Amino acid sequence: MPNPMAGQHDYFPRFGGLKSFFAVASTGSAVRAAERLNVSASSISHQVKALETELGVRLIENRKGKLILTPDGASYFDQIKGPMTQILRATETIRSMPGRKRVSLTLTPSFAVGWLMPRLIDLERVHPDLEVNLITTTRVVDLARENVDLAIRRGFGDWDGYIAQPLLEEEAVPVVAPGYFEEHLSENLQDSLQTSRVLANTTVENEWDIWCAARELKAPDTEARYNLETYELTIQAARDGMGIALGRKPLIEPLLASGELVQPFQVSNVGNASYFVVRNDTALRSDVKRLNDWLIAYAA
Repeated sequence: MPNPMAGQHDYFPRFGGLKSFFAVASTGSAVRAAERLNVSASSISHQVKALETELGVRLIENRKGKLILTPDGASYFDQIKGPMTQILRATETIRSMPGRKRVSLTLTPSFAVGWLMPRLIDLERVHPDLEVNLITTTRVVDLARENVDLAIRRGFGDWDGYIAQPLLEEEAVPVVAPGYFEEHLSENLQDSLQTSRVLANTTVENEWDIWCAARELKAPDTEARYNLETYELTIQAARDGMGIALGRKPLIEPLLASGELVQPFQVSNVGNASYFVVRNDTALRSDVKRLNDWLIAYAA
């Protein structure tokens, strides 16, 4: 005998909309959700609107540029986040079954290109069964909320709720294109800072002021600074001969070795931040621990 309630219980919304809503609710941003799912932000918005149409309720509101869950959206997310997380974990398990162990690691694009990528061959040699999923982004990822295993972060290791293990010490040094050095800089660092265009990475607040204060130098005038949004853009501007930037060793070393950039002044390594391997304050899976230990041992 047919079940009269079957039609009501067997209906599933389109998974694209469900996945997009889950990503937005987990990250709080359509841009971050798009980054996570490797699609465009407009696609995320379209999928969420389609899900809202299917369900007949508003799930998300845009309040002054911020995406906020409606009461219905918060309730729906609370009910689906457990099953959706289980689906993610089950999928990772299936993907790992042929003998590969997948571990997710978030880090900045500059650290990925400047330090980690050339060393992944050694990781494959030592741990051939590890498959590392690199999430390259300049934002600070919430590891628990976004189901990410490890992070490499720049700072002083004081992140609440996380365990941070030292990885590399950073040395910030002035760098310029060879042509800019020959045409615009003098032999005196202080004079050069006052007469050159200074490229400032705005993601590190007051980086030139802090760097100069640690070396008892007068910081360049704010009018002489050309502000750029990321470290990557700042270094590219230096490569293009636009001015003098603060490069970070060891990330800058490949460009110094190739001659694309030069370090015109030898300065002491004082007052600089370090890079850390960061994880949640929970027991590590064996495959995550192997990547964690390899990173620290290789840097040492």
